[in-house]
Amino acid sequence: MTMDPDETRGVMNQLLYPIDGAPDLSDATAARMVDNLIDGRLFASPVASFAEAIDSTVRAGSLHPEAAEMSRRFSSAELLDFVRRVGSLLEERRPWPPPKFTKLDVSAWSSFGQAPVIAQVNRPTLQLTGAVGFSFDQVPAGEGKLPVLVLRLRTGEEVALMGSVDPRSSTFALLYGGTSAPADVIASFLELSRLRPADITTM
Repeated sequence: MTMDPDETRGVMNQLLYPIDGAPDLSDATAARMVDNLIDGRLFASPVASFAEAIDSTVRAGSLHPEAAEMSRRFSSAELLDFVRRVGSLLEERRPWPPPKFTKLDVSAWSSFGQAPVIAQVNRPTLQLTGAVGFSFDQVPAGEGKLPVLVLRLRTGEEVALMGSVDPRSSTFALLYGGTSAPADVIASFLELSRLRPADITTM
């Protein structure tokens, strides 16, 4: 189904909203943005939506005024040229792999009731959420709230991170109940999150 103009505008606004935080509009910046789009980080829409919106914008030959207003540093022509280069790089990277991490609905947490803890992740909450790109949900635990985050890895395994009712804690359990070898799942989680091996204690 073709994206309508309002959807295109919304996706382009999302793409350019953080652009003034970039050091410049160089090819290196375009490449980093493409990495983030493909990895599913920083942006809410899937990479295919961005590719379609970019293609529509480039074919139109101009940015929607609302999208152009996302920047106070760069002109509309500079932004359009940058968007064109991002689109070209996206096309070169096809077929795109799944995102590094996909956040699953918190309702999936119930399926981890019998799942074993395969590792302990030792990082503060903000650093861990930055590494995976998603914030924790909260589920009732007695009189408190337990932070949990259910993720699907790019490799297909579904894991859950579970914190403590103590918000000061920087220790999280990594749960996995599938059929892959736990060591392989831990290795994939490490590679995708770019955490250090020292940040994870295998159980």
